[in-house]
Order: sequence, then C-alpha cells, then structure tokens
Amino acid sequence: INVTDGNANHPYAASWWPTGHILGYEHSFINQAADMLTVIGGGEPVVPLADFADAYEIQRVLSAVVESDKQRSPVPLDQIQ
Repeated sequence: INVTDGNANHPYAASWWPTGHILGYEHSFINQAADMLTVIGGGEPVVPLADFADAYEIQRVLSAVVESDKQRSPVPLDQIQ
C-alpha cells in the first residue's frame, strides 16, 4: 500500500516526501522517535502511543503463537493469561 500522498489522510504522510516517494520499514522508527520527543516536549503524539496494557496484549499473542507451535494446533487467546 502506497500511502505517501499527503492528502491520503495518513497521520504521518504529510511530514515526508512528495507523493510517489517510497517510505520503508526504517521510517517507522523515525515516526516513533518524533512522537516520543513531541510528548517529552509537552505536545500530543500524532497517534496514540502504546502503553503497558498494549504490550501485555502483544505478549499474549506471542505466547499463543509459541504454544500453538508446541501443540501443532490453534490456541485461543482466552487460554493465554
């Protein structure tokens, strides 16, 4: 998906190069650093930042993946604490 059109309503697109220039994986870290510095400076991030609750849910998904591999079958998230 090419979302480099600044008018495409993508929250970060307007801060990058003109339409048609490709952004890569590494640019997400620049966006992350910009949000972090904005918040440290007292501003609001462009998008909501992840917190410990988000990290916990991500870890549950990763744990389910590992358990699913061990069992060689799907593991519902409600079985993962």
